[in-house]
Amino acid sequence: MIQKNWAIKQFDKAEVVRLAKETGISPHIAIILYNRGIQDAESIKKFLACDLSDLHDPYLLMDMDKAVERINRAKENGEKITIYGDYDVDGITSIAILYKQLQRMGIEVGYYVPDRNTEGYGVNREALDNIKADGTTILITVDTGITAVEETVYARSIGMDIIITDHHECKETIPDAFAAIDPKRKECKYPFKHLAGVGVTFKLIQALEPETPVAELMDRYADLLCLGTVADISPLVDENRIMVKVGLDKIANTENVGLKALLDVAITNGKPVSTSTIGYVIAPRINASGRLGCASRSVDMFLTDDKNKAVELAEELCRENIIRQQTEQQMFKEALEYLEAHPEIKEDEVIVIPHENWHHGIVGIVSSKITEKFYKPSILFAVDGEVAKGSGRSINGYSLFEALEYSSDLLDKFGGHELAAGLTMQTANIEEFRKKINSYKAETEAEEEKVPTINIDAFIKPAFISIETVEDINSLNPYGVDNPPPVFAVRNIKIHKISTMSEGRHLRMTLLKDGKYFDTVGFGMGDYFEYLKEGDMTDVAFGMDINDYKGFRNVQLILKDIRMAQNQE
Repeated sequence: MIQKNWAIKQFDKAEVVRLAKETGISPHIAIILYNRGIQDAESIKKFLACDLSDLHDPYLLMDMDKAVERINRAKENGEKITIYGDYDVDGITSIAILYKQLQRMGIEVGYYVPDRNTEGYGVNREALDNIKADGTTILITVDTGITAVEETVYARSIGMDIIITDHHECKETIPDAFAAIDPKRKECKYPFKHLAGVGVTFKLIQALEPETPVAELMDRYADLLCLGTVADISPLVDENRIMVKVGLDKIANTENVGLKALLDVAITNGKPVSTSTIGYVIAPRINASGRLGCASRSVDMFLTDDKNKAVELAEELCRENIIRQQTEQQMFKEALEYLEAHPEIKEDEVIVIPHENWHHGIVGIVSSKITEKFYKPSILFAVDGEVAKGSGRSINGYSLFEALEYSSDLLDKFGGHELAAGLTMQTANIEEFRKKINSYKAETEAEEEKVPTINIDAFIKPAFISIETVEDINSLNPYGVDNPPPVFAVRNIKIHKISTMSEGRHLRMTLLKDGKYFDTVGFGMGDYFEYLKEGDMTDVAFGMDINDYKGFRNVQLILKDIRMAQNQE
């Protein structure tokens, strides 16, 4: 049981009361927004409204004017454009919406998704040769390309212009492309730096149709835009919040034949699609195609108008996702066995695990589970002879991308974000890499990073734990990174009943305070059962949900952490 740090936010009571009165929101909402840095009436109204008029001008993105000019010229000249995208949900949805847009403009368009297992991440020369041979004169990258310096030079040498659209971290050298659009470019003045790849692609579409109302463009593309943004774990603030909010409404009545088929096959509980549904149900099925086989099947599913073909592809993705889950479980088991056999690696601050029989497309998921279990950055490698392909996940406050830059002399290729990255290197360099990246971790680590932090929005009295309160705070949806579901805390609450479920994986409790009983579930917290017993006085941190079972509705506490009461009454 990992000890967690509780970060309990403080607020100015008088200021919160003033904001609640001025904006007409409840005190609960006012407290949460105040604690999240939204502290004036205008910002609160804008946050809650999710108005399309608050989307930024796409021409504020550096090189957008160049990209639009070149695409329009291609249309006039009858040139062929190929879209080159990444094999994850963000890349797949980016390809789909841009393909539809270019086709709508009357441009001859194709698309290309590299094979994760044979080609790896990013742009490669062999693919460029094949695309050029197919008659393409312009390549547009989506969700990739901002680190493809040498590949861009090669593309130009064979007579092909490259327009890069990406959202990943940039290195010192930007590719010498016809246009390189990435809000993270140092010189780029775009006001929001955290668009997903599909968000950047949508800004290009906006720029291509400046006379079309943004509401009409969102009606065409908001469902896939929402899907890619949520699946890429992008911060759900500013533009992303607006796009996802509108997109969730669009998904409920989607006209995309492929997405409709996938929703029908994958969702059986009849509940509306939420960001959680996308993250845990929809996205893994789409990603499965890229992890185990060819991601182009997911693109085909989103582009087809044939309902039978869409259902066939959706069912195929679901079957592959089951295989992915089984493979993932086996790899996680082997990773834990490796750590038991190599205790010195288990004690490292950055866990590095190589394995010869692992599937390269799944190491990232297993890395995420290792990081979650040990609360340490981790990098797992699928070793194939002399070459090792790795994927890593990090913890808050430690930039994995910067750590890889520090170790770049040992790497063949790398790219990604602060919290997730991919890399390729020579197998012989793994041990030296492990030592180097751990030395960097030791030099840059802050003490508070050693334990995970639970950010608590406010303490709440049992009397206010109600269906009405849950419905009120749900106006803060959609939830995601930088706008997580609110977390509350109660001190000195008694465990009335306690048990486990799902073969000991999850914790179930009834808590009691001030004469009120609360159903409580701790997902993945079954191991807490051995430390707790009925009658214990505890402090709990939790989110709140409404459990609707056969027409009976009650509040269910979703446990985030539990500890013995610090100051027992």
